[in-house]
Amino acid sequence: MYTPAGLCATFISFFGFFKLNQWLNSKSCFIPVPTKYAGSTRYKWSNAVGSFIHATLVSLLGAYCMYQTPEYFTERVLTTTTLGEIIIGIFAGYFIFDSVDLVKYQGIQATWPVVLHHVVLVSVGLGYFLYHHQLVGYGMLACLIEINSIFLHGRLLLLMYGFSKTSLVYRLNSVFNIITYLAFRMGCLVLLIPMVMDDCERISSFWCYWFRVTAVTLLVINLILFYRLIRSDFITKSNKGIETDLNIMVPTNNNLNGKSH
Repeated sequence: MYTPAGLCATFISFFGFFKLNQWLNSKSCFIPVPTKYAGSTRYKWSNAVGSFIHATLVSLLGAYCMYQTPEYFTERVLTTTTLGEIIIGIFAGYFIFDSVDLVKYQGIQATWPVVLHHVVLVSVGLGYFLYHHQLVGYGMLACLIEINSIFLHGRLLLLMYGFSKTSLVYRLNSVFNIITYLAFRMGCLVLLIPMVMDDCERISSFWCYWFRVTAVTLLVINLILFYRLIRSDFITKSNKGIETDLNIMVPTNNNLNGKSH
């Protein structure tokens, strides 16, 4: 059964990021908005800022939680804490909000890889972690993946603010992006598959199958993202087609031209 901590964190996270997004798109926002995104495409900038804040928040909380409760590394099925479930709730609430925000402004056809990623994680987070109070350790592992998301979203914001791909700041972010991508994002996903296999006999056959599908789906999605990242930052040398680089996950024409559906 659900506990108040996890569900409350989910609702607070959803409405918190909703209100943050409203503020970022309002005249009272004191954060400088890139000139190019001050008009009808401001939603792209506000979404990127929200994603950066989310990645920073949950990665720091997750790292602290795993430091405080090292049992998450060894007993992944039964170990759970109130803080761990709150972090899972923050994850779920943000992903629900982000899915709605992406589809609202850009349409499902342009954003389906990201929305699929969010739906898969929300189904696991709300459907199992918070309901059964088990496998929260896997959610904490996902927090380590978000360490890389800081640099992924940082990359997006640097491009929005007009930093050249050859600038020192951008190049440093690219290096840390690749290092954390391999160490945390791909590293955690590769570890996830044998971990799920080891723990499958301790959970229901349905969830065992669903976790396997989830692990493989996320691995494929992130391999595609890694290829696009390498191609954009290390193979393509010029700043031509900078719009194509803004969102390497959903590079469709409608998305790039800022058209909504």
